[in-house]
Amino acid sequence: MSRNVVQGRNETAGQAQTLAGIGILSGLSPRELALLAAECDWRSIARGDILFSFDQGGDAGGVTFVVAGSIRLARGSGAAGRIFYTDVGAGGQFGEMAVFGVAEDGISAVAREDGLIATLSGSRFIELLSREESVSRALLCQYARLLRARETSSAAESGTTEGTGAQRVFGELLALAEPHRNGEGQECLRIARLPRHRELAARVDTTEEVVARAIAELVREGIALRDYPGLVVADEARLRALCEPG
Repeated sequence: MSRNVVQGRNETAGQAQTLAGIGILSGLSPRELALLAAECDWRSIARGDILFSFDQGGDAGGVTFVVAGSIRLARGSGAAGRIFYTDVGAGGQFGEMAVFGVAEDGISAVAREDGLIATLSGSRFIELLSREESVSRALLCQYARLLRARETSSAAESGTTEGTGAQRVFGELLALAEPHRNGEGQECLRIARLPRHRELAARVDTTEEVVARAIAELVREGIALRDYPGLVVADEARLRALCEPG
């Protein structure tokens, strides 16, 4: 994959402290952070950049730390073709599952905003985990929190109603939307090709009627604009507010 890379060994003094902002590395000494910074490939990213896509033969190339900005990971799963999205913000990381030997087929990563990332080779990351207990413990705690969040989410979804069905539609639309500039040069979000109502309903476990009403509401309120075959999100903040429990 193409990269605008700055080798860590040339920028260690200015970037070692920045790595301390990575959650799982916060317990490391300044010396260890400096060594890691020297071994990382550093890349400045712009909003909308595709970091990699397995469908196009790319790969994460190791474990990537998000120093600034945020990255959206997209994974396809299930017979209904549902796509699951995960946003990794500053201080987070991704790519370790592939390093652990867990298949990551069908995953892609796109920059949600301008920022900076640092990628450490998989072998160096494994070595780090085996030597530094603080990193291993932080990673395990991170996974435990994610597992608890998923359990809580599953329990909440078991008693869903039409209203929460609409919220799931709003959330899916927000997840599908990508950064875009309109004809006036203003930044907004846009879904290039809006899935059919039946497909959206299957993805979020609701009905086509709920999907139709939810989209119609967004257009009526001026939150979204129809842009066949897609949809433009004109007011991201209001759409995000609709995703929250009332």
